Amino acid sequence: MTRLLIKNTCILSMDPAVGDFDDADILIENDKIVAVGPNLQADGAEVIDGKGRIVTPGLVNAHIHTWEFQLRGIGSDWVGSRDYHANMHQNLATKYGVRDVYLGNLLGSLNQLRNGTTTIVDWCHILRDAEMTDVAIDALEESGIRAVFARGTVKPPERPGEVPYHKKPFPREEIHRLRTGRLSSDDRLVTLAMAILGPDWGEYDVAAHDIRLAREYGLINSAHTYGRKGKRVVEDGYPRLAKEGLLGPDHNIGHGNCFDDEELKIVLDAGCTITATNLTEMLNYEQPAMLGRLVKHGAMPSLGTDCDPYFNSSMLAVTRHAFLHQRELDNRSLWHEGKWPAKTQHSTLTRDALYWATMGGAKAFGLDKKTGSITPGKQADLVMFDARGMNIFPALPGGNPAHIVVMYAETSDIENVLVAGQFAKRGGKLTFDETKLQKLSEELMASRMRMFGEGNYQSRPVERGPQPEKFFL
Repeated sequence: MTRLLIKNTCILSMDPAVGDFDDADILIENDKIVAVGPNLQADGAEVIDGKGRIVTPGLVNAHIHTWEFQLRGIGSDWVGSRDYHANMHQNLATKYGVRDVYLGNLLGSLNQLRNGTTTIVDWCHILRDAEMTDVAIDALEESGIRAVFARGTVKPPERPGEVPYHKKPFPREEIHRLRTGRLSSDDRLVTLAMAILGPDWGEYDVAAHDIRLAREYGLINSAHTYGRKGKRVVEDGYPRLAKEGLLGPDHNIGHGNCFDDEELKIVLDAGCTITATNLTEMLNYEQPAMLGRLVKHGAMPSLGTDCDPYFNSSMLAVTRHAFLHQRELDNRSLWHEGKWPAKTQHSTLTRDALYWATMGGAKAFGLDKKTGSITPGKQADLVMFDARGMNIFPALPGGNPAHIVVMYAETSDIENVLVAGQFAKRGGKLTFDETKLQKLSEELMASRMRMFGEGNYQSRPVERGPQPEKFFL
């Protein structure tokens, strides 16, 4: 048995039954948290000094396309989904080989750990075959991250004589192979889900088939769903799925920004969860992220980073933006109602955003019995922030710890990251072998440049267009 005792630290447990502490201890045995509170004793335990630190649950990135890691730095000036699909799915994604998928998933996962994310939902829609699938899982396992591997399918260019992707049901043989083999157990770091087309991207019979397939194998299924009127493959897809009893807590919606109130009520009444990728959505969407609207309906948002080509996929950045984005919307809306300034804050506090980034993601993907809070009996997925550096100092003691983490902390302040009681980052450095990481980084750079060459892709400045005639505030 290995025992680890974090002493005299500030704890944000995200569990009301446990509470928070300005100065307390966390005892870990093997992979689990066994006790949280002041003055814990544990003979023979390795002791970690927590003074001047804040410990939170590991962040949960509930929607990321990890494979895109080597295509960073090219997409922030693209025009919406038009350029994303033209440059990614219709071009660069078609240049990925087996090794490229492995490199993207491994280094992308290590970057998540470096940024304090201990769990990802790897929405992996680059996979053309079983070999690609297996190396994607290999990479997740090698990184040491906790992952829901959402096995997806590709969206290649349409070619004469071929069935287009939106008419193709999910390959049953792949789900059967994974669920009865390598990913048969839900009691491991990497578990299985399905990343499906859904009715925004696939025909109705395809969406219905895929949800039924997921249920047959006891899997959560997740779909990209923007809810844009007139832009869906099946305009009334979600109401039809709801009438057939195909929606439930096992269906996750990525985005959903453009749902009207009636559609939103339908999916929430069915128990569906919604994941906001608010930074991506701010770049490319005409409607704000699904945060406050969910809270108003009594639902829980979860957060994801989505696409590395746009920005560093740090959950710290996404969480901070989620708080600021919704607070801005709250203020504008209250002003329009003649209720601003309010006597007190309303729907969005810094603690809410941190909860969305931890328990929100854990609940959305059925992991809340394992992770998402610092609770005895759960897995020891923890992040330790050093509050003594200049990003944070002198906010602790005396400041609000949730405020400090959401509004001040950066990657450089993350001292330690644990996944299931094992250090993935210690003393500010990844525990992954440095020599191997350097070699993999060089190989990933070669992968990037080869794909750029094969796809004849060059990053060019975007011509500036006209401003809107009026800003709607």
